[in-house]
Amino acid sequence: ARTDIFAFGAVLYEMATGRQPFSGSTSAVIFDAILNRAPTPPVRLNPELPAELERIVNTALEKDRDLRYQSAAKVKTDLKRVKRDTDSGRTGAVSSATPAAAAPAAARRRMSPLFLAGAAAAILLAAGAVWWGTHRRSAAKSPAGQTTLAILPFQNLGSDASIDYLKLALPDEIATTLSYIPSLAIRPFASTRKYAKPDVDPQAAGKELSVSSVFSGHFLREGDRLQVTLEVIDTDSNRVLWRDTLAAPSADSIALREQITSRIRQGLFPVLGASSASGQSATRPKNPEAYELFLRAGAMATDPVPNKEAIAMLEKSVATDASYAPAWNALGKRYYYDASYSDGGARGLEKAADAYKQALSLDPGLLDAKANGVLLRVEGGDIKGALEEATAMARQHADNARAHFTLSYVLRYAGWLEESARECDAAFALDSRDPGWRSCSFTFLRLGRYDRARDYVRLDGNSRWATTSGLSVLAYEGKRAEARALFETRSDLSQGPFRILRLCLEGRPVAEKDAQFSAVMDNLLKIRDSEPKYYWAGLMAFCGYREAALRLLRRAVEENFLAVSMDSEAIFAGIRDDPRFSEIRALAIEKQKQLAARRAGH
Repeated sequence: ARTDIFAFGAVLYEMATGRQPFSGSTSAVIFDAILNRAPTPPVRLNPELPAELERIVNTALEKDRDLRYQSAAKVKTDLKRVKRDTDSGRTGAVSSATPAAAAPAAARRRMSPLFLAGAAAAILLAAGAVWWGTHRRSAAKSPAGQTTLAILPFQNLGSDASIDYLKLALPDEIATTLSYIPSLAIRPFASTRKYAKPDVDPQAAGKELSVSSVFSGHFLREGDRLQVTLEVIDTDSNRVLWRDTLAAPSADSIALREQITSRIRQGLFPVLGASSASGQSATRPKNPEAYELFLRAGAMATDPVPNKEAIAMLEKSVATDASYAPAWNALGKRYYYDASYSDGGARGLEKAADAYKQALSLDPGLLDAKANGVLLRVEGGDIKGALEEATAMARQHADNARAHFTLSYVLRYAGWLEESARECDAAFALDSRDPGWRSCSFTFLRLGRYDRARDYVRLDGNSRWATTSGLSVLAYEGKRAEARALFETRSDLSQGPFRILRLCLEGRPVAEKDAQFSAVMDNLLKIRDSEPKYYWAGLMAFCGYREAALRLLRRAVEENFLAVSMDSEAIFAGIRDDPRFSEIRALAIEKQKQLAARRAGH
């Protein structure tokens, strides 16, 4: 009842002043104003307002429910009294028949019959616009026909920092739910994390991310309940296409998940042109403690130390509830990060592969786990198995950018660069802003299409990876001065092989017999993935390190990086006259022939 009184107070405020008491560009900003900020005093907006009416409005809008009007009857009594006093002139306000008549002209026009008729027409027009906006979604799609959507981090409107992990965990879970809609291209959450701040304008974020719609939300804990508001905004018109609010026990994360999933399927799926029953996940969390660990782990960074903490959480999660596929997939990715960027080593990669297999055994339709497993296989040298899986995935998910990129990745290792380029462009056409496609730059680099290679490098912004890849493009083009200048833009490229490259560009090469050079080579040869060996073979050849380049090149081909194109790649010009170069290329050609025969037979 007191909530209704607060709402009535908001309406009364607008009738008396011509303005809403709480406003903002997003619902998150509005909620913050409702919870934490007092509205502008009504008399400041309308000096002729009776002081008693201002008191009534303020009491109805009191944030403390115990200080608010306790019943509508009391509000009615006070309003009747102020009307009587106004009519008799005892309030000192201008003579008027009702408190609303004391409002300025703009507010009075709001309540005239003509205005009300116009307002009704406006409501009908607005409803028609919403219908049109909802049913025109086919026009707001990517070039390949998919609706593009970015899911922003949520906002915690309360002061309870213990649930801040939900800012990232809830959007990540929603992304998983929506990933089962084939016609939807979702921006990777890595691209949207930077919007984890309270003053984000969803429309501006949508335009920056080049998406047709933006999914945002906020949550608030009140006692033992958690209230969550979800909304999807059309980027072009800034119109809310869909909004829903739900509440669940704050201690029951599974109940919260089920409510969110149900509301999205019933309310949002039809807006996006999908059936509420389409592509449901094959597994659901069963244990609240295990699921909360999964959510908390998902919000942690992938840097070595927090990544290990996330691994411990996820290991406990799957030990408690071994039937939830996304938890196994998340654990696989964490193992992969630990092996690739920390000290997880070969054992970490084995664990990653096992986790992906477990996820797929539970949910064969979990595309992310399938793609992760394929990349792990090809990087480990199983090019035949990876090619079979990636080809089947691209056929089955012809409208999925991740599937096309995964196939392009494997084709690059197989040495079929033109095919790889077509799959890269298919992924790009479906989603032209996903930084996950960045390594397609290597395909176009090796084809000599340097401008196209830069298109893919730019997907990753100004990252360290983008800088090092830009160095490779310049090296392939033979632009030493430009490469040296690019090196100067970053101070974190002074160790290992990048130090060798820097000295080379500065005209101060290190002798191949030098202990530091030998240490760098040992580390490069220990890398499990064959492509970095090929990458550095080219840069070593560019710098004149003949023996090192040939050694890395041979190892890459032996480990099934079938780069038959090396004979036409400019970066290898300095070692192409060596007989060993021809032997290595011949080995790559033979391996590719064997793969082609198996591919044809399959």
